[in-house]
Amino acid sequence: MKIAVITGASSGIGRETARQMADKGYKVYDLSRSDKPQEGIIHLPCDVTNRETITAAIQQITDTDGRIDVLVLCAGMGVAGSIEFTKEEEMQRQFDVNTYGPIRVVQAALPLMRTQPMLQQGERGRIVFVSSMAAVFGIPFQAMYSATKAAINSFAFSLKNELKAYQIAVSCVQPGDVKTSFGNARRTDLAGSDVYPNMQAAIQQMEHDEENGLSATACAKQVVKACTKKNPSLYYTSDLLSDLECLGNRLLPTWLATKVVGMMYHC
Repeated sequence: MKIAVITGASSGIGRETARQMADKGYKVYDLSRSDKPQEGIIHLPCDVTNRETITAAIQQITDTDGRIDVLVLCAGMGVAGSIEFTKEEEMQRQFDVNTYGPIRVVQAALPLMRTQPMLQQGERGRIVFVSSMAAVFGIPFQAMYSATKAAINSFAFSLKNELKAYQIAVSCVQPGDVKTSFGNARRTDLAGSDVYPNMQAAIQQMEHDEENGLSATACAKQVVKACTKKNPSLYYTSDLLSDLECLGNRLLPTWLATKVVGMMYHC
């Protein structure tokens, strides 16, 4: 039985990904802070900002199964507000969870993954990051979140070449707007609304788009595709709209892309 390890599988995209991977016959581990039981999923307590909990979880999987076939980095959180008025601790927390968190887990898992026996299809393992379309087009008043995901895209690009010799595939799934509880947990700070009077409208637009976005189930299908497809691509999107946005990023001049995004978010 193949082993899938998913961070943040207690809710949202991660939870749906865990269920779908289990349905495909994988033994699935949920590495998260919250234990929200799901049939066929094994929960291990893990906080991606705490190396000790990461090390303990990976060690338990190593002792029990001796391999990780698929590692999915899905744990994340959001901060919304103006760049000027975002507090230092909020900036650090955003990067600690969304950027350094996945990196810590990858660092902990690689000693096992790069030395484990090869699979029949000539692959030793697979690492899949859940990024965001905000990495492609930075969202105004959600700059910190956008920057953390852009960093993950760049990290995945570098990691793919570093791990080529070990036959470990690397992919990055970039969802667009997805309807989950993620927005409810977002930390929104409207400080500076008098300086940036369009901030609240921009954040409300973002929340509206999420509420009417893709389901977590549909988005998870793309993550599972990145986990299971033969010869996976480096970057995946979640839907046709995101495909078109990526195409626009390649074709549109920067000034026009910036203007379009600004208009979308009332800037």
